[in-house]
Amino acid sequence: MKSTPSYVRIAERIKADMFPNASKQEGKKLPTQEELARYYGVSRSTIVRVMSHLAAEGSIHSRQGSGGYLSDKPHIPAQRKCLSLVVPDLHAPVTVATCRGVERKARQLGYHVLLGSSEYRLESEHELIQQHLQAGAQGVILYPVTRFRSQVETDYLTHWDSPTPVVALDIACEQWQCSRVVFDNVQLGYDMTRQLIARGHKHILFMHTSTERLHSSIHERAKGWRLAMEEAGLPIPTSYITWPTPEYDITARHIGDADYPRIVDALLELEPRPSAVIAWHDVAAAYVIQALLDRGVGSPDEIQVTGFDNEPIITRLFRPLMPTSKPDFTRLGEFAVETLEAISAGDSSHTRTYTYPVPLLWRDMQTKPSSDVPALDTSQLMPVLR
Repeated sequence: MKSTPSYVRIAERIKADMFPNASKQEGKKLPTQEELARYYGVSRSTIVRVMSHLAAEGSIHSRQGSGGYLSDKPHIPAQRKCLSLVVPDLHAPVTVATCRGVERKARQLGYHVLLGSSEYRLESEHELIQQHLQAGAQGVILYPVTRFRSQVETDYLTHWDSPTPVVALDIACEQWQCSRVVFDNVQLGYDMTRQLIARGHKHILFMHTSTERLHSSIHERAKGWRLAMEEAGLPIPTSYITWPTPEYDITARHIGDADYPRIVDALLELEPRPSAVIAWHDVAAAYVIQALLDRGVGSPDEIQVTGFDNEPIITRLFRPLMPTSKPDFTRLGEFAVETLEAISAGDSSHTRTYTYPVPLLWRDMQTKPSSDVPALDTSQLMPVLR
């Protein structure tokens, strides 16, 4: 995941230039360090590191006062283990944390990581995986692009028959022929709803997304919301199930500044009016709160809004802070590598699903923004597709 150091690149060039016929040139003296520095256009200190690197791997040996020589039996390094990591976005905080966890655990287990961004395109996702497999990846960790329901039957993961194991992160379909490491979103949605019920809320609205988009995180939280409402004997009005309308599908397009006022206007027209809203994530929750305040509706006093994922930009830039969740994406990435290693060491023909718990982060909210923290600066927000 980090660029190759310059001295390693120069060492590889020297081996390519001088080692092809090493078997016929055993003991051949190498050019001086000054000559190598001039030839390869680097400093002498870099060449010193190059020679140390080559000597450490056994490709050359030195003779006191005479310089460096090709070894009689040049060392050929063993092929390094590597794995593929494909994510939809290299900038979103959740994927940055996931990459950090994957890289950390991969390094501990001796893997080199091949990283690629699909940029939310299914075709790019598949192409990157194929490229990484051709480059020698011995396993794939995938943060998938959200699929349409109509795509599942022909999805390459549904028909995956390669011996190379795949571990999907966070978003997954049961039909995929791969193991899955996901958060326990059903429990998370249930816990969030139960907390709101315990605080006296009876009319709790959940922010839905289209059932045609297989965004398992949101759909599973909705399942937990329904379970908690049913368990508490609280009926869910039919109008709540269709809010927001399919026009505002977070998984189909970026929902921006101009959309949330209309989303909130539709919310305020619902009967009965909700006293609490469970939003897609913290960014959506911040937009909803801002639109409510702009319409003179207090939050949390009149309508309490909750989010998910403990988004850093919201914590830094927005008040009032809303209740949220605290998923450990770094640990999720580490767990994915551990899972891949276990599959590789055992029977990779069986797929398994591993669920990771997510704690709530319940924060007291203020109706008015504090004096030292600005209200929502929408120009700094990025789309979040969880």
